[in-house]
Amino acid sequence: MRDPYDTQVTLRAAFFDVGDTLVEHWAPRELLRSRMREQVCAELGEQAWLDDLMDAHLEPGWSVPLAKALAARDERGDRFAPQDARQETLEWIRAWFQRRGLELDGLDLDRLRVLMCVPLRDVSTPVRGALDTVRWCSDRGLRVVLVTNTLSRGDAEVLDDWRCFGLEDAVYGVVSSHSARWRKPHPAIFERALEIADARPEEAFHVGDNLIADVWGAQQIGMRGIWRRSDYADALAREGDVPSSPWREPRRRGPESCEHPSEDLFLRDGTVMCGGCGAPAGIRVRPDAIVRDLTEIPSLVERGL
Repeated sequence: MRDPYDTQVTLRAAFFDVGDTLVEHWAPRELLRSRMREQVCAELGEQAWLDDLMDAHLEPGWSVPLAKALAARDERGDRFAPQDARQETLEWIRAWFQRRGLELDGLDLDRLRVLMCVPLRDVSTPVRGALDTVRWCSDRGLRVVLVTNTLSRGDAEVLDDWRCFGLEDAVYGVVSSHSARWRKPHPAIFERALEIADARPEEAFHVGDNLIADVWGAQQIGMRGIWRRSDYADALAREGDVPSSPWREPRRRGPESCEHPSEDLFLRDGTVMCGGCGAPAGIRVRPDAIVRDLTEIPSLVERGL
């Protein structure tokens, strides 16, 4: 792990998660489904299976919840590289058709995947300071790489999103879990980003909203991990109304049965808490820095993080 007191290393790369880190304020699920349906039907025509596919949860769950696996790993101290993090989107879609006895009839699954990617600018808005911060990092010679867990978006589709935001020239590279075939917090996706940026772990930082996938995942391989405290995390901490999101539904259950899903974790006085049950998650994650929005990143970089 990186020595947290070593401030002499020159930064070379800036990595950013996308959802709830660079963009937020998600459109209602109905709008997302409508746009997705519109794109698919415009090219493939009406399909009897489309509505069911859009509602399907294609991504397999973790055989051992991440928080539990991380707690076990802390006791052993070994490298955390779970096979559950493997991503095979096209195989997941193919298996969905097979389970329902549906024939593909020459359907190009990769093209279907692309058509199911609704542009981010249509269903979300940039986090305060996000666009300016990405450009600021690029203008100062930092190689900006977007490192994001996705389902349908590949590297090309993620880059298209930022082309629409006018930042194609500021983004040095993209690593989506679909294209990398590994999901955060697996080391492989971060190592791929370091390879693209031609940087050593100590020369890079990663900003993300997920304490395990983004912060702990980056720190495991020696990078700096910055936690972006999202509206969602703030709402969980207040135990109030949770912002609408097509990706997340907070779980309200007792601590004994709660699996402490990583998307429901937040920090309170240095303790990792679970918004799903209100209890401590039993893991240790210490971000190198915490920001509320992306306007805070430039000053952190100038101070050497």
